[in-house]
Amino acid sequence: MVHFALIQIAKKHTEILGTFIEIILKNNWDLTIFYNVDADEYNFVNFYSNLFSKQITIKNTSQIIMEADNIDFFIYGSSTDDRRMPDIFKNTDLALRTIYVHHQAEHLKSYMLKSITVSPVIKSNDLQASIYECILPIYKSYKKLHWKPEKDKKTTIFAVIGGIRTLSNGKLFDKNLELVFELLNNHPDGDYEFWFFMRKWDWIWICKKYKILENHPKILGFPGLKTEIMIKSLHRAKFILPLAKKKGWFYWQRLTGTIPLAINLNIPMIMDRELAEIYRMENYSLCYENSLLEIYDKVIEMKDDDYYKWVENSVKYKAKICKENEKKLISLCLKQVSPNIRKNYPQISSN
Repeated sequence: MVHFALIQIAKKHTEILGTFIEIILKNNWDLTIFYNVDADEYNFVNFYSNLFSKQITIKNTSQIIMEADNIDFFIYGSSTDDRRMPDIFKNTDLALRTIYVHHQAEHLKSYMLKSITVSPVIKSNDLQASIYECILPIYKSYKKLHWKPEKDKKTTIFAVIGGIRTLSNGKLFDKNLELVFELLNNHPDGDYEFWFFMRKWDWIWICKKYKILENHPKILGFPGLKTEIMIKSLHRAKFILPLAKKKGWFYWQRLTGTIPLAINLNIPMIMDRELAEIYRMENYSLCYENSLLEIYDKVIEMKDDDYYKWVENSVKYKAKICKENEKKLISLCLKQVSPNIRKNYPQISSN
């Protein structure tokens, strides 16, 4: 039996673990997650246990060293945990059996010989010189479809997920709220709402900068929800919007978690064409060039059958990416492992 360990030291980025859990369980490999689940504010690990109908073995990160001899491959969910990683992972003995997930290229360290980036925009010369794959954190086990015309047709819900960051001068540098404000100004009487989901303190912060977020009748905030409650709330959303600012963070530095969440939950996205092309999603999402006004009428007046075609497109994209992800993970595990060691993992080599 091949034994994998998923390790998450900091209490963040657990949203990406579902991709690896799904691949490992699909292949009947053994899995242990090392994570301080009691400190988890969002309960993603519990959500995955229910999603995959599997009681996942979870151990505290303090037990990693004691368990290391029983594990074949290690996956660190965030390379930002570098300073808290045990030293045994920084020597050559484990280097070729340990994979580090990068949410930003700058977190790459010299001992991280095998890497995964969660977005094609995460690039650097150092990364190009290492062994790495880009794996978008997608899983296909969530098969539910929640938006139903008979109960949700009245008001079109646009969901916006994740914090909205500003510079010290208040200028936005990841999401473009002007897209929302422009739509509100041009269609004040339209039957739609924007629902914002983010951490509690992120919501408090951005509302101080933009009072309209708290005061506008077509804007609702859902700060600080645990994972399963947030997903239940998203059942009402008809579309999810990344609202990526042109040439902002999501174009050159990091993944917007909106993209995998929308795909995983089978909710169509509305996004700018340039970003869609980066993720090869121009045929799987509703695209605009510069303004939501370009597609407002199409979205609001969309017939139910047409909407479900976009849902189907999203599911097709998900299936394609999941198949690619599995091949990439297997390839990454075995790259530069000696033939003698490779023979120890026929269950992986045969895939």
